[in-house]
Amino acid sequence: MPLLYSHSDGVGRMTFDFPEKKNALDQEARREMERIVAQVRDDSRVRALLITGTGGAFCAGGDINTFASASAMAMRDRMKQQHRVTRMLHDLEKPVVAAVAGPAFGVGFNIALLADIILASPSARFCQAYARVAIVPDGGGLYLLSRVVGAQRAKAMFLTAQVIDAREARDLGIVHAIHEEDALEAEALALAARLAAGPTRAFGLGKAMLNRGMDCDFATYLEIEATGEAFIMQTEDHREAVSAFGEKRPPRFVGA
Repeated sequence: MPLLYSHSDGVGRMTFDFPEKKNALDQEARREMERIVAQVRDDSRVRALLITGTGGAFCAGGDINTFASASAMAMRDRMKQQHRVTRMLHDLEKPVVAAVAGPAFGVGFNIALLADIILASPSARFCQAYARVAIVPDGGGLYLLSRVVGAQRAKAMFLTAQVIDAREARDLGIVHAIHEEDALEAEALALAARLAAGPTRAFGLGKAMLNRGMDCDFATYLEIEATGEAFIMQTEDHREAVSAFGEKRPPRFVGA
């Protein structure tokens, strides 16, 4: 399989594993990614997802050799499949961490943008590389990127196919933190494990509120917030947090 998946201690780990192509996605990889993300979504034992790549690369984008001669209908079907996994990752009510080393180009960049937190090594490079092959961004790229860096900068990054290094990506707010190459994986796993031990329902509802809030007016958002707060205060984790606060001890969250 072009992707590896495992889970341990509440963390699911999805790894792009075809280093001979710098982890560029073919259609089999896209289908496998959809299967894995659905499994993470539906498995209550998995409370956070870590996305990584092997061979010194995160994901170099789509494998253009697999779709260069596709018909319009075949390409539309492929995009619909890509959009299913894009929506699943975007809407996943569990924390998602991406550990980026080497290239995150094209759809690889956009998969990283679907994560809640991106950690990078100094070798990380980000690029909306689509103009190089005369196509438009897929995987929700311009939608996601414009909400991080602003519409004008997102357009410039697309039009110029500008390569952004790890430091600049951090300065733009794309990357949360930079870790040395040999420490990136351990740091990302530690972060994912810490999030997996947190209040999963609160994390998930908070993510959903933020996502919905990007496209509604303030009054509508406040209504979403009021409803969310009423429901989240009925969770076992909230009751545990209140008890732990009163007893002056760390809370023990179970994700329910």
